Amino acid sequence: MSDSAAFHEIDEAVRKDEMREWWGRYGTWVVAGAVILVVAVTGFVGWRQYDQAQRAAASATYSAALAQIATDPAAARVELEKQASNAVQPYRSLAALTAAQLRATLEEQVTALAAVAPGLSASELSDLALVIAAFKSIDTPKAEEMVARLEPLAGPDRPFRLSVRELQAMLAVRKGDTKRAKELWNEIAKDPAVPQGASQRVSAMLNLYGGAEAK
Repeated sequence: MSDSAAFHEIDEAVRKDEMREWWGRYGTWVVAGAVILVVAVTGFVGWRQYDQAQRAAASATYSAALAQIATDPAAARVELEKQASNAVQPYRSLAALTAAQLRATLEEQVTALAAVAPGLSASELSDLALVIAAFKSIDTPKAEEMVARLEPLAGPDRPFRLSVRELQAMLAVRKGDTKRAKELWNEIAKDPAVPQGASQRVSAMLNLYGGAEAK
């Protein structure tokens, strides 16, 4: 055997001894780490599957309650109020928002919507609850109070700003301030994001009150 071959065998033996020593010292931790990684990945996948199953079940239950409104609104409200306390989000908030609108009187609906708004899961849903409450109150003594609460929702980045302006215009008409109402309708008409339905309503009101301005 040549000297180089002998040195090579000695080097390999040393490497094997070092590997055995390293594995004896750290092998248990390597295995443990691998097991933890596998358990974590498996748990995450299982949680996602469980979460998806929970959401699918909540969606089906919520849809069933919505369908029941047409035939038995009282029973639908009971079911929705139950979901509003224990369903996964966003169905918990959707159930609360819908149940509030199934109260017996407009006054009760307005009060319930205003009460649930702060606890809804998304700011958009909270805004929507207050807008619906204001629409429902527009012909009641609470109209001015409810519409006044919407002013923070009229900012340029808020999703229901045009609905707020419509409500403000409706309230202005009720108070006899048609000048202010026309200003608001023209503001809505000039908004590039105005939906077709709102645009048609505003055009009709401006034609009725003779207040259209050039865009």
